[in-house]
Amino acid sequence: MIDVAKRLSLISLSVVFILTGLMSSGFCQTPQANTTDSNPLSSRAQQHVEKAIHMDQQSQERRTHWEQEKIDLVNTYEQLVQQKQFLETENKTLSEQQKYLQTLNQTMTRQIEDSIRVQEELSPFLTQVYEQLDTFIASDAAFLEEERSTRLATLDKIMKDPQVTIAEKYRKVMEALFIEAEYGSTIEVYQDRIQLGSKEQEATLGNIFRLGRICLFFLSLDQSICGVFNPAENTWQKLSDKHLPAIRSAVEIGNKRKPAELVPLPIGRLAVPGGGK
Repeated sequence: MIDVAKRLSLISLSVVFILTGLMSSGFCQTPQANTTDSNPLSSRAQQHVEKAIHMDQQSQERRTHWEQEKIDLVNTYEQLVQQKQFLETENKTLSEQQKYLQTLNQTMTRQIEDSIRVQEELSPFLTQVYEQLDTFIASDAAFLEEERSTRLATLDKIMKDPQVTIAEKYRKVMEALFIEAEYGSTIEVYQDRIQLGSKEQEATLGNIFRLGRICLFFLSLDQSICGVFNPAENTWQKLSDKHLPAIRSAVEIGNKRKPAELVPLPIGRLAVPGGGK
C-alpha cells in the first residue's frame, strides 16, 4: 500500500509539472473566438501523461514479477536446504547401518567357521562316546535289557544318519549318558523273566529290585523264591529263604508301598577297580 501511494504521488507530481509547463507556454490562454480546431499542445500533454502512467504500470508489473520470482527462489532454496539436511541424516543412518551389517557379517562368518570346526572335531568324539557307551552297557549288569538295547539301536541310527544335525546327535548322546548315569543313584522295581538255576528250566517271571548299579535282586510273584545277579558270571543265582524278608521289604520300598528303611540285603563284597573282590 505504501508503494502504491508513492507511485500515485509521483504520477500527480508529473501531471502538475506538465500542466505548469503548458501554462507557462501559453497553453491555458483564452482561445480566439473564431478558432474551431483543438489545441495541439493539449493533445501532446495528454499523451505524455498516458505514457508516464503506462511506463509506471510496466515498472510496477516488473517489480511484482521480480518480487514473486524472488519469493519462489527463496522457497526453492529453503526446500533444497531441508532436502540437503534430510539426505545428510539419511546418509549418516545408512552409513551406520552399513557398519553394523559389516560387523554382523564378520561375526556370522566367524560363527560359521567355528561351527564347521566344532562339527569336524565333535563328530568323531560323539562316535567314540557312543561306542564306549555300547561297550559299557554290554558289560554292565543285566537290567532293563530291552529298554537299554532299544535306546542304543535308536541312537545308532541317529549317529549314522547324515541328515541329522551334529547338535541333535550331541543332544541324543548326552541324553543316553544322563539316563545311564542316573541308574547309579536310583532304585526301581520292574517285572521280567530270568533264568534262575539250570538253563533247562523255564524262565521265571518275577519282580526285579535294582539297587543303583550295585546289585539286582529277584523275587518271584508268589514271593517264595529269591535270587541275586552275579555280574562276575553274568548269571542269576538262587538265594536261601532267609533272605526273603529283606528282599520282600526292598521290593515294597521300590514300589513305594512302604517308607524307606535299612534293609539287610546280601550284597556281598564289591569289586574294586584294579584290585580283587
